[in-house]
Amino acid sequence: MLLKKYRPDYKWVVLAVCFLMEFVCLGVCSGNMGLYTVPVTDALKIDRLTYSYWGSIRYVAQVFVALYFGTLVNRFGIKKMVLIGLCSLFSATTLRAVGTNVLYFYIAGILHGIGTVFVGGTMAGTIVRRWFKQDIGRYTGIVMSANGIGGAIAAQIFSPIINNGEAYGYRKAYLLSAVITLMISIVILVFLRDQPGSDPVIEGKQKKTPKKGTLWTGIEYETARKTPYFYIAAALIFLTSISLQSIGNITIVYMTDLGISSGFIATLLTVGSLTLTFSKFLTGAAYDKWGLRISLLIGQLAGFATFALYGMLANSPVGMVCATAAMVLSKFAMPLETVMLPLITNDLFGTASYTKVLGIFMAMNSLGLCLGSPLGELLRKITGDYRFCFWFFSFVLAVVIVSFQFVLRAAYKQKNAILAAENQ
Repeated sequence: MLLKKYRPDYKWVVLAVCFLMEFVCLGVCSGNMGLYTVPVTDALKIDRLTYSYWGSIRYVAQVFVALYFGTLVNRFGIKKMVLIGLCSLFSATTLRAVGTNVLYFYIAGILHGIGTVFVGGTMAGTIVRRWFKQDIGRYTGIVMSANGIGGAIAAQIFSPIINNGEAYGYRKAYLLSAVITLMISIVILVFLRDQPGSDPVIEGKQKKTPKKGTLWTGIEYETARKTPYFYIAAALIFLTSISLQSIGNITIVYMTDLGISSGFIATLLTVGSLTLTFSKFLTGAAYDKWGLRISLLIGQLAGFATFALYGMLANSPVGMVCATAAMVLSKFAMPLETVMLPLITNDLFGTASYTKVLGIFMAMNSLGLCLGSPLGELLRKITGDYRFCFWFFSFVLAVVIVSFQFVLRAAYKQKNAILAAENQ
């Protein structure tokens, strides 16, 4: 009897490739960037504020590139755009290693932004949708969990090199990061495949509403952009990202100002990294089980609770408990910026306009990330206290939570009408 040769489904290889993409993009290249700030500015005699502008430049680049994400992917294919993204990340890291003035870091910021769009969560979410038709939330969450894993590993590798006492020790860390990026990029490009066709086609009539976590035909982009909830959803994504970015960048400074020990803060950061690894997977799994309404609400309520707890923070035993709870909850809110973007796009607009709508949502998310830090510092300067920022953004997120329910109601009404028409 001839034994049939077993050939594993190639989609699992693609899933592993997507995991490596997020590992290198969000972990190796983007994780723990704060470790470099003091060594770089001290060695090159750059003002910290001047140096910090590279981050804003990165997000501005992401905004403009993300607007054309769908057009570029549909025209040139996934693999070519991933190649451009990986080359951009490698070039950005190399420029930082050899940079002698702040201009090098600004150019690296542009390249980093391009790389994030074409290797980061937007691209990974698109690839997952092309290779998986069910449980896309779970698989998206698995891929995005590489963020926390990559960041934790990168911190252990690069921190000792950066802090070895050498004035330019950070350059060795950047060079090692570039080498790791190059090696992983080769593996990604060897095994990545474009699935035939630009997007999965849902054939035949759908006799009932699709199971949660699955694909649906959706509506064309020209129709999608004429719906009011398209613009409202984009605005709410912007408000969410600007809130999370504003709070994320001031929490450590705020705790330091309150006199909380650096050892306790370091422990919190470790707890946060470990929590993030699981929160992205759990968010995707929640989407598959309960749908967008519940999974989105979980992340939004986690963000609201995080802001409220930080608003009550104090250097006391109760304050330590609040800080720990807030750190854990904040990691369940962070998937709103990554995992949830492809899932929101899929649920509201479906396959027909997915890449173009996702690009616009990614652009709005990046715009919020760009403006978040300056807005947080501006509010602190006006009020004289970081505490006001937490209460202000908790109110903003409360508005987002309520408004998104109306968006989902309008979107699902049209979605059900489309599915009912297809069944006739």
